[in-house]
Amino acid sequence: MTKTKEQKKKVFITIIVLLVIFLPLSICSFTLHILDEKNPRHKVIENPNHEFFWDNKLYFYSLSGNLLGTYECLNPDGICDYASNFDDDKLYAIDYHESIDAKIGLINNRYTFLVDAPSPALAKPILYDVVNNRIFTTYYSVKNYGIGIENDLFIVGNDNLKYGVLSLQGDPQVKVKFDYDYIGIANLLNEDENKIMSDLFVGYRDKFWFLLDMNGAVLTSAIEKEIVNYNGKHIIVKDNVGYDVVDYEDNIVLPNGPYQKISFTGKYLNILDTEDNFYVYDISLEQAITTPQHVKTTDKITSKLNEKGNLDVILNEKIIETVEFS
Repeated sequence: MTKTKEQKKKVFITIIVLLVIFLPLSICSFTLHILDEKNPRHKVIENPNHEFFWDNKLYFYSLSGNLLGTYECLNPDGICDYASNFDDDKLYAIDYHESIDAKIGLINNRYTFLVDAPSPALAKPILYDVVNNRIFTTYYSVKNYGIGIENDLFIVGNDNLKYGVLSLQGDPQVKVKFDYDYIGIANLLNEDENKIMSDLFVGYRDKFWFLLDMNGAVLTSAIEKEIVNYNGKHIIVKDNVGYDVVDYEDNIVLPNGPYQKISFTGKYLNILDTEDNFYVYDISLEQAITTPQHVKTTDKITSKLNEKGNLDVILNEKIIETVEFS
């Protein structure tokens, strides 16, 4: 039985009405599904155990566990990791803070130094902005002695093997230009922060040694002998003959040198002379303030300021003399 024209018309109208009702609903449902998939709460959790290296990426987290950023490794089968502290100080006489293969981690929840290379021999430190996923530059080396230098300073070397000092407080800024064949810092700690003090740096260029401030200003005349340690007035220096003390103009201020060994305890000098006699010398008074102690090569002797501000002479871990200043 054939449908009448009136019946066909009713069917057509019904189809149109259904389309008008259900087509927008279908579009709305599809759109909500897409938006729901984009909702972070419904994503598959990336790096669920907060590993540093996961799925060919490095992940950087704050101490509270928030993801700060990632880095896509170009050499996941080679070395992709934090850069390690560069140890060139052992080639010189400087009394430096020794670190054991210390890696330089996250800096102020923003920067880090990375290495990403086919092998360790080809690895060079990359200065990377974790938050903005940005590579600033690549260096030949980076050094902060493992425990860090005050004011977020880093000694960096370029491919010409020239060294400078970089600040990572705020935007990266070169504080000491790449004019030196070596830059280092003596082992002088800020005990409150447990970081190396940044007041003075040792620089070497043109066969002379210098003391610099943290902004690169040269504070001394050209010093002929290698710098071992320093304070605000005097510098312990060394050559193949022995140790001496000079002022900032490179004038020798300690008579009867050179000596076997010299070190600082505060403003005082621990001296081991060529006859194996140890004593503490006050350079302002120009005299010894302790009794000379003849020591053997196996002895360990030094001095230390105690809690009362007096000076103890310590031989093989035993106090053998105390100088009271009060």
